[in-house]
Amino acid sequence: MLELEAESIQCVITSPPYWGLRKYSGNQDLIWGDNHCEHRWGQELLVDKQGNWDTWKANDGKAEDRFTRKRAEGGSSQGSFCSLCGAWKGAFGLEPTPEMYVQHTIEILREIKRVLRKDGVVFWNIGDSYATSHAEVGTIDRETGWTSTTAKIDMKDRGRTSTKGHPILKPKDLCLIPFRIAIAAQEDGWWVRSVIIWSKPNPMPESVTDRPTESHEYLLMLTKSGTTQFWAHRDGNREAPNPDYRWVNNETHEETDIMPEGWTPKNKMGWSRINLWRGHDYYWDADAVREEYTEPLDRWGGSYLRQVSFTKDLQGKATSLNRERDMRPNESGRNLRSVWEFPTQPYPEAHFAVFPEKLPELCIKAATPEVGCCSKCGKPWVRIVEKKRAEPQRQNWRFQKDTEGRSDYSEAGGWYDAQNITLGWQPTCNCKDATKTPPIPAKTPSVVLDPFMGTGTTLWVAKKLSRKAVGYDTSEEYCRLALERNRQYAMEFSQ
Repeated sequence: MLELEAESIQCVITSPPYWGLRKYSGNQDLIWGDNHCEHRWGQELLVDKQGNWDTWKANDGKAEDRFTRKRAEGGSSQGSFCSLCGAWKGAFGLEPTPEMYVQHTIEILREIKRVLRKDGVVFWNIGDSYATSHAEVGTIDRETGWTSTTAKIDMKDRGRTSTKGHPILKPKDLCLIPFRIAIAAQEDGWWVRSVIIWSKPNPMPESVTDRPTESHEYLLMLTKSGTTQFWAHRDGNREAPNPDYRWVNNETHEETDIMPEGWTPKNKMGWSRINLWRGHDYYWDADAVREEYTEPLDRWGGSYLRQVSFTKDLQGKATSLNRERDMRPNESGRNLRSVWEFPTQPYPEAHFAVFPEKLPELCIKAATPEVGCCSKCGKPWVRIVEKKRAEPQRQNWRFQKDTEGRSDYSEAGGWYDAQNITLGWQPTCNCKDATKTPPIPAKTPSVVLDPFMGTGTTLWVAKKLSRKAVGYDTSEEYCRLALERNRQYAMEFSQ
């Protein structure tokens, strides 16, 4: 990705090779380590389809013939080590140890951090695997390279990389690869904003009988910034973000730009102060991905009250506490939740299940603006949203103490957000174009990156959503499939 400019990507969505799961199409071997060393590679480790390990020895014709046969039968190489510098040559995802896989993942994330905008978001789709039972972890010998005894891997536990002898992982342990990556990313300076669960109603069948069948994967939501990267005004004001305060009456919801007489931050007198400017650490459009409610709007009693357990003092008084928060849902839909359920989606040209189009669609809609970004500085445009508020059909109740200290209830207001209405879009920068009136610069589509694009699902969805997309893959076959797939979309669009 060296040809990509620094901070040119708004959103990254990718599904890298999972650790120890499969060998992908084509020659995917890379050198991880010192690129200036005149490498002398040691023995190569191979895992065949039955889970047997074998090592190739130089100048051993029989071993070389055996290796050639096992490769043809679908064997997977776990690479080899340089006896001079310790570098490893092999395919990402087939590292001998989970620690090495995590290390390589962080190296890739560092390059992604270089090209990602400061207000950008990364979605890293990753699955887990289990520690195997009948093999030993090999060791690195600087003279001969990789050394190990031939062993058998328990194939009923997913994964083709042995972990027996690991200082922490025990046979049948869940390796917790997604969480190892999340912690390593945190230590490397990333913010882990969410761990999203992709729940699959049509998971891959498993023959295990001593644990549940795995039916989910993880989506790590990572950001590179924890400080304000841009400001947005509630009413679309584009001046410099100086504080723009309003005072809102807690009972009537009346709003004024004049501070009530006698008001102080400690003595609010029933008025709350809000700042119409809001800072954002990264771009996130919650309104673009709101979910429909699966139950009636009044499932909590709507603006009515729900019954809770009573104490002796509360019996016969009322049915619920207001809890100082709105009880009724927003009619625009609920906030996107962290469990996404949709089935895997096969692609006829591929020999494995690609992830469904709905997955990158949610990510792209949430992390890139549908109207684009500034063509000069690249900052995103954001929505101008009016929050439509409504009164409840009945007063809620608020717990209080009477003059003698006994528990009692009093009527309280119950305003709630009934709907979010998008009035328009506003830039988050002060760039100007003197040739236009008003002098607002042109917009350009945001750029989405998939560094492990496979058959190009992310690129395909990005184009359908009018975003730009960039993809990479080490497999020439998958690059060809992705190119043909996106050409097909271009033909459909032009008809």
